[in-house]
Amino acid sequence: MNRPTNRLFACSGIAGLLLFLMVVPSWCQKSGSPGQGPSRPSGPTGGSAPNAPGQPSPMGPSGTQLQTPLYVNGRVLLMDTNQPSPEPVSVQLNCGPNLLQVIQTDLKGYFQFVLGAGPQSNANLSAADSTPIGMVGMSGAVSSSSYGRIGNGLGDLTGCELRVMVDGYLPASHVISGPPELATMDVGTMRLTRIAGVPGSAISVTSLLVPSSARKEFEKGDKDARDNKLKSATEHLQKAVAEYDNYAAAWNELGGIYATTHDTEKARQAFTKAIAVDPKYIPPYVNLCSLQLQNQEYEDAVGTAGRALELDPAIPLANYLQAVSNFKLKRLDDAEKSAQQVEKGPHQNLPQVYGLLADIYMLKEDYPKAAEQMRTYLKRWPRGPFAANMKKSLDQIEASGTAAESQPKSSPTQPQSAP
Repeated sequence: MNRPTNRLFACSGIAGLLLFLMVVPSWCQKSGSPGQGPSRPSGPTGGSAPNAPGQPSPMGPSGTQLQTPLYVNGRVLLMDTNQPSPEPVSVQLNCGPNLLQVIQTDLKGYFQFVLGAGPQSNANLSAADSTPIGMVGMSGAVSSSSYGRIGNGLGDLTGCELRVMVDGYLPASHVISGPPELATMDVGTMRLTRIAGVPGSAISVTSLLVPSSARKEFEKGDKDARDNKLKSATEHLQKAVAEYDNYAAAWNELGGIYATTHDTEKARQAFTKAIAVDPKYIPPYVNLCSLQLQNQEYEDAVGTAGRALELDPAIPLANYLQAVSNFKLKRLDDAEKSAQQVEKGPHQNLPQVYGLLADIYMLKEDYPKAAEQMRTYLKRWPRGPFAANMKKSLDQIEASGTAAESQPKSSPTQPQSAP
């Protein structure tokens, strides 16, 4: 029986990976694609959440009233201090197995989801935890029809879950139990608790020691970066680190901007500086690893990802980056192990891990496992960017009759890079 000879180059997870600027949520990821406005609220005044009930609906270009959006408000605080995180953290809205939206808190801890029609809608799959910006919409478009009447008046989010996941902290969640009153739903306060025995964190201890003047510059830079005003953001962040040289979060965000503008060496220096001033701060390790992988420094990327995983072994993106780096180095067993770690945990924002595992199993000539990974991807992300190529490759395997047999290789051949 003839075995399939075409590798899964088109559907490989690496194809999406190398298109990004690596900056992760609560690690200075911008919650929006280039040119998009901020999708997190500005700091509310008076201690209340923004956009109180009864807020008028947004107006269309012609001045006509658009369909009433649904506002979901809440706040995230740190359990040990009962204060907001000194850095933004991301909040997911999941309905069933699907990730509907991800936004970020402001620096007072408040967040607001805007669902429904109109220009204020802030749906943004690119801001998912631990997901590079270039992987926008990796899980495909989400149909509002799956979640009650979102976009057709008031939405019914009953059973949907709000989830806050920050490395070094236990996940916090809130299940929505009923329809909103008027057009606004207040879910109250969600609190983050440190994980005992995990030394690393996605929130830098240096952020708690920042002088007010440096913090104000960081806030301005953070806002400008979200508005894609990168020149102004750079200036503010440079002022922040000039006033407080140990400001790890500012160095990390500055590195993210340099990476966006393809100033690789400055990005590398900024991430390295962030690590130096706070060795237990996880984000710059992951950012630096991504930069190394993007520059084909695979051995260095494996090491940097390993340092991040020493601080918290459950980081999905660090495991994924290490898997890709090992794949590039032809260490398929190591790549498989790291990719399986991603698969075991929450990974709605990393569906390309199934493409990577399929590539690994194809190179090992373990076609039943490769086919299983493809089917899983197609079931969970039928409209994902790799779906067409995944379906084509799966059809080839099934047509060849090898989906039911397995003769894995022990000595893998050199994998071909994805386009």
